[in-house]
Amino acid sequence: MKRVLFIVNPHSGKVRQKQFEPIAREILPPDKFNVDFVYTRFAGHALELSRVGVEKGFDIIVAVGGDGTIHEVSQSVIHSNSALAIIPMGSGNGFARFFSIPSSVKKALKVIADAHEVVIDTVLCNSEYFVNVAGFGFDAEIGNLFDKNCSESRGGLNYVKTIVEEYFSYPQQTGRFVINGEVIEKKFFMATIANSNQWGLNAKVAPEADITDGKFELVLVKELPVLDVIPATLRLFLNSFNNSRHVETLHLEDFTILNSVPRLMHMDGEPRMCATDISFKIQKHSLKCIVPS
Repeated sequence: MKRVLFIVNPHSGKVRQKQFEPIAREILPPDKFNVDFVYTRFAGHALELSRVGVEKGFDIIVAVGGDGTIHEVSQSVIHSNSALAIIPMGSGNGFARFFSIPSSVKKALKVIADAHEVVIDTVLCNSEYFVNVAGFGFDAEIGNLFDKNCSESRGGLNYVKTIVEEYFSYPQQTGRFVINGEVIEKKFFMATIANSNQWGLNAKVAPEADITDGKFELVLVKELPVLDVIPATLRLFLNSFNNSRHVETLHLEDFTILNSVPRLMHMDGEPRMCATDISFKIQKHSLKCIVPS
């Protein structure tokens, strides 16, 4: 019998506590699954709850929420004997969309009931892991503004609105990258470190990304002339962003960006201000995930 711990963010999603628990118990038959439910109460609580879940030996730990909840839960599950499962309830759901995990709660629970497991790569950024994407530049700025200003009214439309409002005033960045032992200076509008292929909403910033190949993609986007913004945006949704002349994609196992001043970044959409150099290193086959077969 598999032991399953649901870590639920009560502030996101379409199903309230009184509805969610009986649905989960119905779809996960009691002769095969022993289920338990805990609910987050503050930022960082999902990380604490997942750590306890791993220590107690739960076979599957389920993040019920958006990318931020998944990010917190995964910190403890990575390099453990537990497997991560997802009930996607966020705005973008990039990690869940990469695996084609259904947005329907019942269908996502059936994926858990099937218990099909794959082992994927993750990325270590200094001392913190991420499972989907990280970045600095324009996407980090948008993530930070979205986190601050849209906490009560999230969704794809607000995300697009924030992008349009900020695009014309955001300056191009310069970074010194240490890649294969060589220091290279590059200018970029945004830099994305992609473990999966997308930010969310099926906007595929790294169409060729393979989450099990032992590498991540460093996607450097140059400043876009106004006339090229719409074509480049369309490429995000047509699986051809990497073919744009404004995009450079590197397949790497590790690199470092050298910081002389604090730099805003995000990991799985969660904003961070980093005052030191930022190092990224692939963690090969470090996380068991429950995904559709």
